[in-house]
Amino acid sequence: MYENGIDVYFINTSDYHVSEYVPEYFRTLYYFSNFSGSLGQLIITFDHAYLFVDGRYHTQAEKETAEQEIEVMKLGTEGVLPADEFLINNCRDLRIGLDGKCVSAAFVRKLQKKGLNIKSVDLYSSIYEDRTPLSKDMLYELGVKYTGLSRKEKIEIIKKCLGGRCHIVNNLESIAYLLNLRGNDVPYTPVFLAYLVIYQNDVYLFVDKERLSDVIFEGLLHDGVIVKDYNAFYPFLKTIRHELILLDEEKVNYDTYAAVGFKNKIHHMMSLIEDMKTIKNQVEIKNARLAHIYDGVAMVRFMKWLKTSDKEELSEYDVKIKVNRCRLEYKAFDLSFNTIVGYNENAAMMHYSPTPDKHAMLKNEGIILVDSGGQYFEGTTDITRTFALGKVNAEIKLYFTLVLKSMFNLAQAKFLKGLNGGQLDILARKDLWDRGIDYRCGTGHGVGHVLAVHEMPPNIRPAINSGSSYALKAGNIFSDEPGVYFEGKYGIRCENLLLCKNDVKNEYGQFLSFEHLTMVPFDLDLIDKQYLDEKTVACLNAYHQEVYTRLSPYLDDEERKFLKQATRSI
Repeated sequence: MYENGIDVYFINTSDYHVSEYVPEYFRTLYYFSNFSGSLGQLIITFDHAYLFVDGRYHTQAEKETAEQEIEVMKLGTEGVLPADEFLINNCRDLRIGLDGKCVSAAFVRKLQKKGLNIKSVDLYSSIYEDRTPLSKDMLYELGVKYTGLSRKEKIEIIKKCLGGRCHIVNNLESIAYLLNLRGNDVPYTPVFLAYLVIYQNDVYLFVDKERLSDVIFEGLLHDGVIVKDYNAFYPFLKTIRHELILLDEEKVNYDTYAAVGFKNKIHHMMSLIEDMKTIKNQVEIKNARLAHIYDGVAMVRFMKWLKTSDKEELSEYDVKIKVNRCRLEYKAFDLSFNTIVGYNENAAMMHYSPTPDKHAMLKNEGIILVDSGGQYFEGTTDITRTFALGKVNAEIKLYFTLVLKSMFNLAQAKFLKGLNGGQLDILARKDLWDRGIDYRCGTGHGVGHVLAVHEMPPNIRPAINSGSSYALKAGNIFSDEPGVYFEGKYGIRCENLLLCKNDVKNEYGQFLSFEHLTMVPFDLDLIDKQYLDEKTVACLNAYHQEVYTRLSPYLDDEERKFLKQATRSI
């Protein structure tokens, strides 16, 4: 910092494509702070370091940085400003350094508009030891039987919407979606490092050419995609002049924006590809239903094992290995994220994940939270279940029942088209709010199709949070996952994926409703029926009947017997 004239340095958890989940090569924040979560921001001065994390990671961040000289800034708590506001309030007369390839244009432009002095410089690569290299795995194609539309059809749709503009795309999921290609660059998310520039007539893909087979290379050329080397992207940007450029400043890095922003007119808006990929077509929806049946079979086999095992012989890590194996030995080609398994108090850390060296041993009592998912060629899954391992007290049953009811409150909603996640979020919180309890995270996030398990823009979160204004549309798939988290005691979460679909249309307009995609029983041993109303009981029973009907043809006699008991009516 001193050598580069930097007073304050900013590091986040992103890569060159402003991704949430990144290749190991980009785990810079973890290297310098020991914080392993998927989202965080580190601000370093000459005498202090601040780590900014949201409610999912408050407890985890404190534990992981306990031996570091780092102050954890718990976003969402009183008096704690977001990282950008912190910089604006405290660093106005200082020079702030950051890697402009790893920070969004929106973040930097906000600071610049407030008069802050920003320098784009990579200070960490030269001192980052034993860095994991980038992937060299070959890319592969996802066929039309899984995507519903060919690459050429998707490109033509986008071109028709361009209206003569040039569209610059950094986002890896959008590029993978549009080109019907997948890769192994990011753990659990089948994308590959690339940039895309789309003109009305030409499409340029910037990627490591050595990772393209002859068949894929020729297929891209046939569909009008000109392939250039990945490192040629920034030199190419310098040749773009006097264009009207469409880009999403939230998902384009600052160096991309800086390379074109002064020679062209910029139209800031969400990428045309984003909305297109979040609205699943009928082929994708049909496949998603099948993926969740496969996922349900794997989860039932896991549940049967967990419920019939002697818990005293198991650790959290054993449970994690088992649930992963149930998927990977059946139909999944990968997991969709690092499996979360928390026993009792560890479950209060929303994204806690055991390791071979760090895990709790189980007992035949208490509860365990398992949040897991798979990548199938038919779709991406994400499910959380909380299980009783033996005797549980009345308090745990109370809160499990309220969380389950909260999940069904949202899942059973019927609403007019045009409403957004911020307006629907209260449905999942109202029963918890009645008891003066909340959870410091969103209720739901969009889910990609054989892509990222967290897909924007669909989301369900309080309206006071940014990003909740997206109007839900038929074809959106997203999670419904309320919970309660009592630090040092336990955590409870129930999660299903929902498909938004058209309902009745009348003189008041088009109504929308939800369909459960997830097909896995809830643990009836944790329910205290006195806290449920008749409607929720009916919904739960109907859901369990559907689970049994859909999964039983895929199970053997012993598994069906277990499932029959697990889905019994209450």
